[in-house]
Amino acid sequence: MTSAFPVQVQLFATLISAVLVTGYVLSRRRRSWSRDWKTGKPTIGTRSNRWFDWERASLRSFNMSKEWSLEGYRKFGRFNSPFIMPCVDRGPVVIIPPKQLKTVYGLPDKVLDMQKTSTDGSMQAKYTIADQGVVSRPFQMNIVRNQMTRNLDVLTPVIAAELEASFARLWGTDRNKWKEFSVWDSCLDLITGASNAAFCGEPLCKDAAFLKSLRDHGMITFLGALLISSTPLFFRPVTGTLIGWACEYQFLRTKWLCLPFIKKRLANTARARNDPNFCWEAPVDGLQWLIEESYATQDPTDLDPVRVTRRLLYINDISLHSTSFTMQNVIPDIYTYDGGDDGEKNTNTLVEALREEVSTVLAEAGGFWTRNTLQKLKLVDATVRESMRLTPFASVGLPRTVIDPHGISLHSPGGKFHIPPGTVIATALDGIHRDPVIYPSDDDPNCFNPFRDAPQFKSATSLDDGFLAFGYGRHACPGRFFALNEMKIMVAHMVLNYDIEYVGKRPELTSVVWLKVPYHQGKVRVRRRQL
Repeated sequence: MTSAFPVQVQLFATLISAVLVTGYVLSRRRRSWSRDWKTGKPTIGTRSNRWFDWERASLRSFNMSKEWSLEGYRKFGRFNSPFIMPCVDRGPVVIIPPKQLKTVYGLPDKVLDMQKTSTDGSMQAKYTIADQGVVSRPFQMNIVRNQMTRNLDVLTPVIAAELEASFARLWGTDRNKWKEFSVWDSCLDLITGASNAAFCGEPLCKDAAFLKSLRDHGMITFLGALLISSTPLFFRPVTGTLIGWACEYQFLRTKWLCLPFIKKRLANTARARNDPNFCWEAPVDGLQWLIEESYATQDPTDLDPVRVTRRLLYINDISLHSTSFTMQNVIPDIYTYDGGDDGEKNTNTLVEALREEVSTVLAEAGGFWTRNTLQKLKLVDATVRESMRLTPFASVGLPRTVIDPHGISLHSPGGKFHIPPGTVIATALDGIHRDPVIYPSDDDPNCFNPFRDAPQFKSATSLDDGFLAFGYGRHACPGRFFALNEMKIMVAHMVLNYDIEYVGKRPELTSVVWLKVPYHQGKVRVRRRQL
Protein backbone atom coordinates (compact mmCIF):
# COMPACT_ATOMS: atom_id res chain seq x y z
CA MET A 1 0.00 0.00 0.00
CA THR A 2 1.95 2.95 -1.26
CA SER A 3 0.80 6.48 -1.88
CA ALA A 4 2.02 9.46 -3.86
CA PHE A 5 0.63 11.72 -1.18
CA PRO A 6 3.93 13.07 0.22
CA VAL A 7 5.36 13.82 -3.24
CA GLN A 8 2.21 15.57 -4.32
CA VAL A 9 2.03 17.54 -1.09
CA GLN A 10 5.60 18.72 -1.61
CA LEU A 11 4.80 19.64 -5.21
CA PHE A 12 1.75 21.63 -4.21
CA ALA A 13 3.63 23.31 -1.34
CA THR A 14 6.36 24.36 -3.79
CA LEU A 15 3.78 25.71 -6.22
CA ILE A 16 1.98 27.57 -3.45
CA SER A 17 5.17 29.21 -2.27
CA ALA A 18 6.23 30.20 -5.79
CA VAL A 19 2.84 31.64 -6.67
CA LEU A 20 2.52 33.53 -3.41
CA VAL A 21 5.94 35.12 -3.62
CA THR A 22 5.48 36.05 -7.28
CA GLY A 23 2.01 37.41 -6.69
CA TYR A 24 2.98 39.54 -3.75
CA VAL A 25 6.09 40.90 -5.41
CA LEU A 26 4.09 41.91 -8.47
CA SER A 27 1.01 43.25 -6.74
CA ARG A 28 2.45 44.32 -3.36
CA ARG A 29 -1.09 43.99 -2.12
CA ARG A 30 -3.29 40.98 -1.93
CA ARG A 31 -6.62 42.78 -1.84
CA SER A 32 -7.90 46.31 -1.45
CA TRP A 33 -9.38 45.65 1.97
CA SER A 34 -10.77 48.61 3.85
CA ARG A 35 -8.72 49.15 6.99
CA ASP A 36 -11.29 51.31 8.82
CA TRP A 37 -13.49 48.56 10.20
CA LYS A 38 -10.51 46.82 11.81
CA THR A 39 -9.20 49.87 13.63
CA GLY A 40 -9.24 49.47 17.42
CA LYS A 41 -10.47 45.87 17.33
CA PRO A 42 -8.58 42.93 18.91
CA THR A 43 -6.17 41.56 16.32
CA ILE A 44 -3.63 38.76 16.29
CA GLY A 45 -0.72 38.10 13.91
CA THR A 46 0.02 41.63 12.70
CA ARG A 47 3.01 43.82 13.50
CA SER A 48 2.17 47.48 13.86
CA ASN A 49 3.90 50.37 12.09
CA ARG A 50 5.25 48.29 9.23
CA TRP A 51 4.73 48.73 5.52
CA PHE A 52 2.08 46.41 4.06
CA ASP A 53 1.51 44.92 7.51
CA TRP A 54 -1.67 43.01 6.64
CA GLU A 55 -0.26 41.68 3.39
CA ARG A 56 2.87 40.42 5.11
CA ALA A 57 0.82 38.93 7.94
CA SER A 58 -1.36 37.18 5.37
CA LEU A 59 1.73 35.55 3.92
CA ARG A 60 2.88 34.42 7.36
CA SER A 61 -0.54 32.91 8.02
CA PHE A 62 0.38 30.10 5.64
CA ASN A 63 2.16 28.32 8.51
CA MET A 64 1.20 30.47 11.52
CA SER A 65 -2.59 30.19 11.56
CA LYS A 66 -2.72 27.44 14.17
CA GLU A 67 -0.38 29.31 16.53
CA TRP A 68 -2.24 32.59 16.02
CA SER A 69 -5.66 31.03 16.58
CA LEU A 70 -4.52 29.53 19.90
CA GLU A 71 -2.86 32.77 20.99
CA GLY A 72 -5.90 34.84 20.00
CA TYR A 73 -8.22 32.46 21.79
CA ARG A 74 -6.16 32.68 25.00
CA LYS A 75 -6.04 36.49 24.83
CA PHE A 76 -9.53 37.27 23.57
CA GLY A 77 -11.81 34.32 22.75
CA ARG A 78 -11.89 32.89 26.27
CA PHE A 79 -13.14 36.26 27.50
CA ASN A 80 -16.00 36.40 25.00
CA SER A 81 -14.23 38.78 22.65
CA PRO A 82 -14.15 38.25 18.88
CA PHE A 83 -10.79 38.92 17.28
CA ILE A 84 -9.39 39.42 13.79
CA MET A 85 -6.79 37.14 12.25
CA PRO A 86 -5.08 37.60 8.86
CA CYS A 87 -5.56 34.71 6.45
CA VAL A 88 -3.81 34.25 3.13
CA ASP A 89 -6.83 32.68 1.43
CA ARG A 90 -9.72 34.62 3.01
CA GLY A 91 -8.37 38.01 4.07
CA PRO A 92 -9.04 39.40 7.58
CA VAL A 93 -11.15 36.74 9.33
CA VAL A 94 -13.20 37.40 12.46
CA ILE A 95 -12.92 34.55 14.98
CA ILE A 96 -16.13 34.03 16.97
CA PRO A 97 -15.83 33.12 20.69
CA PRO A 98 -17.73 30.03 21.95
CA LYS A 99 -20.29 31.99 23.99
CA GLN A 100 -21.54 33.70 20.86
CA LEU A 101 -21.60 30.67 18.53
CA LYS A 102 -25.27 29.93 19.09
CA THR A 103 -26.32 33.51 18.32
CA VAL A 104 -24.03 34.07 15.33
CA TYR A 105 -24.37 30.66 13.67
CA GLY A 106 -28.10 30.79 14.22
CA LEU A 107 -28.43 33.78 11.89
CA PRO A 108 -30.42 33.08 8.70
CA ASP A 109 -28.80 32.26 5.38
CA LYS A 110 -29.69 35.71 4.04
CA VAL A 111 -27.31 37.15 6.66
CA LEU A 112 -24.55 34.51 6.76
CA ASP A 113 -23.68 32.43 3.71
CA MET A 114 -22.35 28.90 4.09
CA GLN A 115 -22.90 27.26 0.70
CA LYS A 116 -21.05 29.76 -1.48
CA THR A 117 -18.33 30.18 1.15
CA SER A 118 -17.70 26.45 0.96
CA THR A 119 -17.87 26.02 -2.81
CA ASP A 120 -15.94 29.22 -3.60
CA GLY A 121 -13.50 28.97 -0.69
CA SER A 122 -12.94 25.44 0.56
CA MET A 123 -13.42 23.79 -2.84
CA GLN A 124 -12.89 26.65 -5.32
CA ALA A 125 -15.56 24.85 -7.33
CA LYS A 126 -15.50 27.49 -10.08
CA TYR A 127 -12.17 26.02 -11.13
CA THR A 128 -11.98 22.49 -9.68
CA ILE A 129 -15.37 21.25 -10.95
CA ALA A 130 -15.84 21.59 -14.69
CA ASP A 131 -19.62 21.06 -14.65
CA GLN A 132 -21.11 24.00 -12.76
CA GLY A 133 -24.53 22.39 -12.80
CA VAL A 134 -23.24 20.02 -10.12
CA VAL A 135 -22.32 23.08 -8.03
CA SER A 136 -25.36 25.29 -8.63
CA ARG A 137 -27.79 22.45 -7.85
CA PRO A 138 -25.91 20.28 -5.36
CA PHE A 139 -28.70 17.83 -4.62
CA GLN A 140 -26.05 15.16 -4.08
CA MET A 141 -25.70 16.70 -0.62
CA ASN A 142 -29.34 15.79 0.08
CA ILE A 143 -28.41 12.19 -0.64
CA VAL A 144 -25.83 12.32 2.16
CA ARG A 145 -28.06 14.32 4.52
CA ASN A 146 -31.25 12.33 4.00
CA GLN A 147 -31.13 8.95 2.27
CA MET A 148 -27.73 7.85 3.57
CA THR A 149 -28.74 8.66 7.15
CA ARG A 150 -32.28 7.26 6.96
CA ASN A 151 -31.06 4.01 5.41
CA LEU A 152 -28.25 3.19 7.81
CA ASP A 153 -30.22 0.09 8.83
CA VAL A 154 -29.65 -1.27 5.32
CA LEU A 155 -26.19 0.18 4.73
CA THR A 156 -24.54 -0.83 8.02
CA PRO A 157 -24.29 -4.59 7.26
CA VAL A 158 -22.97 -3.78 3.78
CA ILE A 159 -20.26 -1.49 5.18
CA ALA A 160 -19.37 -4.04 7.87
CA ALA A 161 -18.99 -6.84 5.31
CA GLU A 162 -16.77 -4.73 3.07
CA LEU A 163 -14.60 -3.63 5.99
CA GLU A 164 -14.18 -7.22 7.14
CA ALA A 165 -13.09 -8.27 3.65
CA SER A 166 -10.80 -5.26 3.29
CA PHE A 167 -9.12 -5.87 6.64
CA ALA A 168 -8.43 -9.47 5.65
CA ARG A 169 -7.02 -8.39 2.28
CA LEU A 170 -4.97 -5.41 3.48
CA TRP A 171 -4.00 -6.34 7.04
CA GLY A 172 -3.83 -10.07 6.48
CA THR A 173 -4.99 -13.12 8.44
CA ASP A 174 -1.63 -14.50 9.59
CA ARG A 175 -1.62 -14.97 13.38
CA ASN A 176 2.13 -15.51 13.57
CA LYS A 177 3.59 -12.82 11.31
CA TRP A 178 3.64 -9.08 11.91
CA LYS A 179 2.92 -6.73 8.99
CA GLU A 180 4.04 -3.08 8.89
CA PHE A 181 2.52 -0.25 6.86
CA SER A 182 1.55 3.43 6.80
CA VAL A 183 -1.42 4.35 8.96
CA TRP A 184 -2.63 7.01 6.51
CA ASP A 185 -2.45 4.76 3.44
CA SER A 186 -4.20 1.94 5.24
CA CYS A 187 -7.00 4.11 6.63
CA LEU A 188 -7.61 5.67 3.23
CA ASP A 189 -7.72 2.25 1.56
CA LEU A 190 -10.15 0.85 4.13
CA ILE A 191 -12.45 3.88 4.20
CA THR A 192 -12.59 4.25 0.42
CA GLY A 193 -13.71 0.66 -0.08
CA ALA A 194 -16.20 0.67 2.77
CA SER A 195 -17.72 4.02 1.81
CA ASN A 196 -18.20 2.98 -1.79
CA ALA A 197 -19.88 -0.22 -0.74
CA ALA A 198 -22.62 2.20 0.34
CA PHE A 199 -22.10 4.82 -2.37
CA CYS A 200 -22.16 2.57 -5.44
CA GLY A 201 -21.80 -1.09 -4.43
CA GLU A 202 -20.05 -3.92 -6.26
CA PRO A 203 -18.04 -4.29 -8.39
CA LEU A 204 -16.71 -0.71 -8.11
CA CYS A 205 -16.20 -0.85 -4.34
CA LYS A 206 -13.74 -3.71 -4.92
CA ASP A 207 -12.00 -2.23 -7.97
CA ALA A 208 -8.53 -1.18 -6.75
CA ALA A 209 -7.87 1.09 -9.75
CA PHE A 210 -11.19 2.91 -9.32
CA LEU A 211 -10.70 3.36 -5.58
CA LYS A 212 -7.19 4.74 -6.04
CA SER A 213 -8.44 7.14 -8.69
CA LEU A 214 -11.12 8.39 -6.29
CA ARG A 215 -8.53 9.04 -3.60
CA ASP A 216 -6.26 10.93 -5.99
CA HIS A 217 -9.13 13.04 -7.32
CA GLY A 218 -10.13 14.14 -3.83
CA MET A 219 -6.58 15.05 -2.88
CA ILE A 220 -5.93 17.06 -6.03
CA THR A 221 -9.25 18.88 -5.63
CA PHE A 222 -8.68 20.08 -2.07
CA LEU A 223 -4.96 20.81 -2.29
CA GLY A 224 -5.62 22.57 -5.58
CA ALA A 225 -8.40 24.62 -3.98
CA LEU A 226 -5.98 25.69 -1.26
CA LEU A 227 -3.47 26.83 -3.86
CA ILE A 228 -6.10 28.80 -5.79
CA SER A 229 -7.46 30.45 -2.63
CA SER A 230 -3.95 31.50 -1.57
CA THR A 231 -3.26 33.21 -4.90
CA PRO A 232 -3.65 37.00 -5.28
CA LEU A 233 -6.90 37.86 -7.03
CA PHE A 234 -5.35 39.16 -10.25
CA PHE A 235 -3.33 35.91 -10.65
CA ARG A 236 -6.10 33.54 -9.57
CA PRO A 237 -7.50 32.79 -13.05
CA VAL A 238 -4.06 31.45 -14.04
CA THR A 239 -3.63 29.11 -11.07
CA GLY A 240 -7.34 28.25 -11.21
CA THR A 241 -7.09 27.21 -14.84
CA LEU A 242 -3.97 25.11 -14.25
CA ILE A 243 -5.46 23.36 -11.22
CA GLY A 244 -8.73 22.93 -13.09
CA TRP A 245 -6.89 21.07 -15.84
CA ALA A 246 -5.29 18.78 -13.25
CA CYS A 247 -8.66 18.08 -11.62
CA GLU A 248 -10.33 17.40 -14.95
CA TYR A 249 -7.51 15.09 -16.04
CA GLN A 250 -7.98 13.05 -12.86
CA PHE A 251 -11.74 13.10 -13.33
CA LEU A 252 -11.40 11.71 -16.84
CA ARG A 253 -9.20 8.89 -15.56
CA THR A 254 -11.82 8.04 -12.95
CA LYS A 255 -14.73 8.43 -15.35
CA TRP A 256 -13.47 5.80 -17.79
CA LEU A 257 -13.17 3.29 -14.95
CA CYS A 258 -16.78 3.62 -13.83
CA LEU A 259 -18.77 5.00 -16.77
CA PRO A 260 -19.83 1.59 -18.20
CA PHE A 261 -21.20 0.62 -14.78
CA ILE A 262 -23.10 3.91 -14.40
CA LYS A 263 -24.52 3.69 -17.93
CA LYS A 264 -25.77 0.19 -17.21
CA ARG A 265 -27.38 1.34 -13.96
CA LEU A 266 -29.06 4.25 -15.75
CA ALA A 267 -30.32 1.94 -18.50
CA ASN A 268 -31.75 -0.56 -16.01
CA THR A 269 -33.44 2.21 -14.07
CA ALA A 270 -34.98 3.71 -17.20
CA ARG A 271 -36.26 0.32 -18.36
CA ALA A 272 -37.70 -0.52 -14.94
CA ARG A 273 -39.57 2.79 -14.89
CA ASN A 274 -41.07 2.18 -18.33
CA ASP A 275 -41.54 -1.60 -18.39
CA PRO A 276 -43.44 -3.14 -15.44
CA ASN A 277 -42.49 -6.61 -16.70
CA PHE A 278 -38.75 -5.91 -16.50
CA CYS A 279 -37.37 -8.07 -13.71
CA TRP A 280 -34.79 -5.90 -11.96
CA GLU A 281 -34.50 -4.85 -8.36
CA ALA A 282 -32.97 -1.41 -7.87
CA PRO A 283 -29.96 -1.49 -5.52
CA VAL A 284 -30.13 0.40 -2.24
CA ASP A 285 -27.11 2.66 -2.48
CA GLY A 286 -26.04 6.25 -3.02
CA LEU A 287 -25.75 5.94 -6.79
CA GLN A 288 -29.33 4.77 -7.13
CA TRP A 289 -30.55 7.65 -4.96
CA LEU A 290 -28.55 10.05 -7.13
CA ILE A 291 -30.32 8.67 -10.20
CA GLU A 292 -33.76 8.96 -8.57
CA GLU A 293 -33.02 12.56 -7.54
CA SER A 294 -31.89 13.25 -11.10
CA TYR A 295 -35.24 12.06 -12.41
CA ALA A 296 -37.02 14.25 -9.84
CA THR A 297 -35.44 17.44 -11.24
CA GLN A 298 -37.14 16.78 -14.61
CA ASP A 299 -34.00 18.12 -16.27
CA PRO A 300 -32.70 15.60 -18.84
CA THR A 301 -29.14 16.88 -18.42
CA ASP A 302 -29.10 15.57 -14.84
CA LEU A 303 -29.40 12.03 -16.25
CA ASP A 304 -26.29 12.42 -18.37
CA PRO A 305 -23.94 9.61 -17.26
CA VAL A 306 -20.98 11.97 -17.01
CA ARG A 307 -22.90 14.37 -14.75
CA VAL A 308 -24.03 11.48 -12.56
CA THR A 309 -20.38 10.43 -12.34
CA ARG A 310 -19.38 13.93 -11.25
CA ARG A 311 -21.97 13.90 -8.49
CA LEU A 312 -20.72 10.51 -7.29
CA LEU A 313 -17.16 11.85 -7.15
CA TYR A 314 -18.36 14.96 -5.30
CA ILE A 315 -19.73 12.77 -2.50
CA ASN A 316 -16.44 10.90 -2.34
CA ASP A 317 -14.41 14.13 -2.34
CA ILE A 318 -16.16 15.51 0.74
CA SER A 319 -16.09 12.31 2.76
CA LEU A 320 -13.11 10.03 2.15
CA HIS A 321 -10.19 12.17 3.27
CA SER A 322 -11.93 13.71 6.28
CA THR A 323 -12.98 10.31 7.64
CA SER A 324 -9.57 8.82 6.92
CA PHE A 325 -7.92 11.77 8.66
CA THR A 326 -9.93 11.03 11.80
CA MET A 327 -9.11 7.33 11.77
CA GLN A 328 -5.44 8.09 11.17
CA ASN A 329 -5.49 9.82 14.57
CA VAL A 330 -7.83 7.40 16.36
CA ILE A 331 -5.42 4.48 15.86
CA PRO A 332 -2.35 6.05 17.54
CA ASP A 333 -4.59 7.62 20.19
CA ILE A 334 -5.83 4.15 21.16
CA TYR A 335 -2.54 2.31 20.92
CA THR A 336 -0.35 4.92 22.62
CA TYR A 337 -2.88 5.69 25.35
CA ASP A 338 -1.29 6.03 28.79
CA GLY A 339 -3.83 4.74 31.28
CA GLY A 340 -1.49 3.89 34.13
CA ASP A 341 -2.09 5.60 37.45
CA ASP A 342 1.63 5.60 38.13
CA GLY A 343 2.40 7.45 34.92
CA GLU A 344 3.92 4.41 33.21
CA LYS A 345 2.86 3.34 29.76
CA ASN A 346 -0.14 1.04 29.90
CA THR A 347 -1.65 0.58 26.46
CA ASN A 348 -3.82 -2.36 27.49
CA THR A 349 -6.27 -0.35 29.61
CA LEU A 350 -8.21 1.20 26.75
CA VAL A 351 -7.72 -1.63 24.25
CA GLU A 352 -9.05 -4.22 26.70
CA ALA A 353 -12.00 -2.02 27.66
CA LEU A 354 -12.88 -1.55 24.00
CA ARG A 355 -12.55 -5.27 23.30
CA GLU A 356 -14.80 -6.12 26.20
CA GLU A 357 -17.48 -3.68 25.04
CA VAL A 358 -17.28 -4.78 21.41
CA SER A 359 -17.32 -8.52 22.14
CA THR A 360 -20.25 -8.17 24.56
CA VAL A 361 -22.36 -6.07 22.21
CA LEU A 362 -21.57 -8.21 19.18
CA ALA A 363 -22.41 -11.44 21.03
CA GLU A 364 -25.76 -10.02 22.10
CA ALA A 365 -26.46 -9.16 18.44
CA GLY A 366 -25.69 -12.68 17.24
CA GLY A 367 -22.41 -11.69 15.61
CA PHE A 368 -23.87 -9.20 13.10
CA TRP A 369 -23.50 -5.45 13.03
CA THR A 370 -26.65 -3.37 12.72
CA ARG A 371 -27.30 0.31 13.25
CA ASN A 372 -28.99 -0.37 16.60
CA THR A 373 -26.13 -2.60 17.71
CA LEU A 374 -23.56 0.06 16.91
CA GLN A 375 -25.44 2.57 19.04
CA LYS A 376 -24.58 0.44 22.07
CA LEU A 377 -20.84 0.97 21.55
CA LYS A 378 -20.65 3.91 23.95
CA LEU A 379 -16.92 3.70 24.69
CA VAL A 380 -16.02 3.27 21.02
CA ASP A 381 -18.11 6.35 20.24
CA ALA A 382 -16.48 8.33 23.06
CA THR A 383 -13.03 7.28 21.85
CA VAL A 384 -13.71 8.65 18.36
CA ARG A 385 -15.16 11.85 19.83
CA GLU A 386 -12.16 12.40 22.11
CA SER A 387 -9.74 11.87 19.22
CA MET A 388 -11.68 14.36 17.08
CA ARG A 389 -11.70 16.83 19.96
CA LEU A 390 -7.96 16.66 20.41
CA THR A 391 -7.14 16.62 16.69
CA PRO A 392 -9.81 18.25 14.53
CA PHE A 393 -9.10 18.43 10.81
CA ALA A 394 -8.45 22.18 11.07
CA SER A 395 -7.26 24.64 13.70
CA VAL A 396 -9.85 27.17 12.49
CA GLY A 397 -13.15 26.12 10.99
CA LEU A 398 -16.83 26.77 10.29
CA PRO A 399 -16.25 29.59 7.76
CA ARG A 400 -19.22 31.76 6.81
CA THR A 401 -19.40 35.00 4.84
CA VAL A 402 -21.38 38.01 6.03
CA ILE A 403 -23.72 38.87 3.16
CA ASP A 404 -26.20 41.18 4.88
CA PRO A 405 -25.64 44.62 3.27
CA HIS A 406 -25.54 46.21 6.72
CA GLY A 407 -23.12 43.66 8.16
CA ILE A 408 -23.57 42.19 11.63
CA SER A 409 -22.66 43.38 15.13
CA LEU A 410 -21.29 41.22 17.94
CA HIS A 411 -20.77 41.78 21.64
CA SER A 412 -17.28 42.53 22.90
CA PRO A 413 -15.85 43.63 26.26
CA GLY A 414 -14.54 46.70 24.43
CA GLY A 415 -17.93 47.63 22.98
CA LYS A 416 -19.86 46.79 19.83
CA PHE A 417 -17.85 44.73 17.32
CA HIS A 418 -19.20 45.47 13.84
CA ILE A 419 -18.35 43.19 10.91
CA PRO A 420 -18.93 44.59 7.39
CA PRO A 421 -20.44 42.60 4.51
CA GLY A 422 -18.03 40.43 2.56
CA THR A 423 -16.05 39.47 5.67
CA VAL A 424 -15.47 35.82 6.55
CA ILE A 425 -16.13 34.67 10.10
CA ALA A 426 -14.90 31.40 11.62
CA THR A 427 -14.08 29.90 15.01
CA ALA A 428 -10.98 28.52 16.72
CA LEU A 429 -11.50 24.75 16.90
CA ASP A 430 -8.21 23.97 18.66
CA GLY A 431 -8.70 26.76 21.19
CA ILE A 432 -12.23 25.71 22.12
CA HIS A 433 -11.43 21.99 22.18
CA ARG A 434 -8.50 22.53 24.56
CA ASP A 435 -10.07 25.14 26.83
CA PRO A 436 -9.73 24.01 30.49
CA VAL A 437 -12.89 25.97 31.35
CA ILE A 438 -14.95 23.99 28.83
CA TYR A 439 -13.18 20.74 29.81
CA PRO A 440 -12.70 21.34 33.56
CA SER A 441 -12.02 17.80 34.75
CA ASP A 442 -8.83 16.86 36.55
CA ASP A 443 -7.45 15.58 33.26
CA ASP A 444 -5.37 17.90 31.11
CA PRO A 445 -7.54 18.98 28.13
CA ASN A 446 -4.41 18.67 25.98
CA CYS A 447 -4.28 14.92 26.67
CA PHE A 448 -6.30 12.13 25.09
CA ASN A 449 -8.72 10.55 27.59
CA PRO A 450 -11.79 8.75 26.19
CA PHE A 451 -13.03 8.14 29.76
CA ARG A 452 -13.29 11.90 30.31
CA ASP A 453 -17.10 11.95 30.45
CA ALA A 454 -17.64 8.48 31.91
CA PRO A 455 -20.09 7.04 32.75
CA GLN A 456 -22.28 9.41 30.68
CA PHE A 457 -20.35 9.11 27.45
CA LYS A 458 -21.12 11.71 24.77
CA SER A 459 -21.55 10.74 21.13
CA ALA A 460 -19.37 12.28 18.44
CA THR A 461 -22.56 13.30 16.62
CA SER A 462 -23.76 15.33 19.63
CA LEU A 463 -22.61 18.84 18.79
CA ASP A 464 -22.39 21.80 21.15
CA ASP A 465 -20.36 24.97 21.56
CA GLY A 466 -17.53 22.95 23.14
CA PHE A 467 -17.25 20.26 20.43
CA LEU A 468 -17.20 21.39 16.82
CA ALA A 469 -15.39 18.64 14.94
CA PHE A 470 -18.53 17.85 12.90
CA GLY A 471 -19.59 21.49 12.62
CA TYR A 472 -22.33 23.34 14.45
CA GLY A 473 -25.97 24.30 14.02
CA ARG A 474 -28.22 23.58 11.08
CA HIS A 475 -25.26 23.45 8.68
CA ALA A 476 -23.39 20.80 10.65
CA CYS A 477 -21.78 17.98 8.65
CA PRO A 478 -24.65 16.19 6.87
CA GLY A 479 -22.74 12.90 6.72
CA ARG A 480 -21.69 12.68 10.38
CA PHE A 481 -24.04 9.80 11.25
CA PHE A 482 -22.84 7.78 8.27
CA ALA A 483 -19.18 8.58 8.99
CA LEU A 484 -19.45 7.72 12.69
CA ASN A 485 -21.15 4.40 11.94
CA GLU A 486 -18.33 3.56 9.56
CA MET A 487 -15.61 4.52 12.04
CA LYS A 488 -17.23 2.58 14.89
CA ILE A 489 -17.32 -0.57 12.76
CA MET A 490 -13.68 -0.03 11.84
CA VAL A 491 -12.57 0.43 15.45
CA ALA A 492 -14.64 -2.54 16.60
CA HIS A 493 -13.21 -4.91 13.98
CA MET A 494 -9.69 -3.63 14.56
CA VAL A 495 -9.56 -4.08 18.36
CA LEU A 496 -11.41 -7.39 18.27
CA ASN A 497 -9.37 -9.09 15.55
CA TYR A 498 -5.87 -7.58 15.54
CA ASP A 499 -2.88 -6.96 17.76
CA ILE A 500 -1.46 -3.54 16.89
CA GLU A 501 1.75 -1.78 17.80
CA TYR A 502 2.48 1.82 16.87
CA VAL A 503 5.99 2.05 15.43
CA GLY A 504 8.30 4.80 16.67
CA LYS A 505 7.36 8.31 17.65
CA ARG A 506 4.07 9.72 16.47
CA PRO A 507 4.75 12.37 13.78
CA GLU A 508 3.51 15.92 14.17
CA LEU A 509 0.77 17.07 11.83
CA THR A 510 1.73 19.84 9.41
CA SER A 511 -0.52 22.88 9.51
CA VAL A 512 -1.16 24.59 6.16
CA VAL A 513 -3.21 27.77 6.71
CA TRP A 514 -6.23 26.38 8.62
CA LEU A 515 -5.89 22.74 7.65
CA LYS A 516 -3.83 19.93 9.18
CA VAL A 517 -2.16 17.81 6.54
CA PRO A 518 -2.18 14.04 7.20
CA TYR A 519 1.23 12.54 7.88
CA HIS A 520 2.61 9.70 5.79
CA GLN A 521 5.37 8.68 8.18
CA GLY A 522 3.22 7.16 10.94
CA LYS A 523 3.42 3.36 10.86
CA VAL A 524 1.90 0.41 12.70
CA ARG A 525 2.70 -3.28 13.00
CA VAL A 526 -0.29 -5.61 12.98
CA ARG A 527 -1.07 -9.30 13.12
CA ARG A 528 -4.24 -11.31 13.49
CA ARG A 529 -5.08 -11.93 17.14
CA GLN A 530 -4.62 -15.33 18.71
CA LEU A 531 -8.15 -16.17 19.83
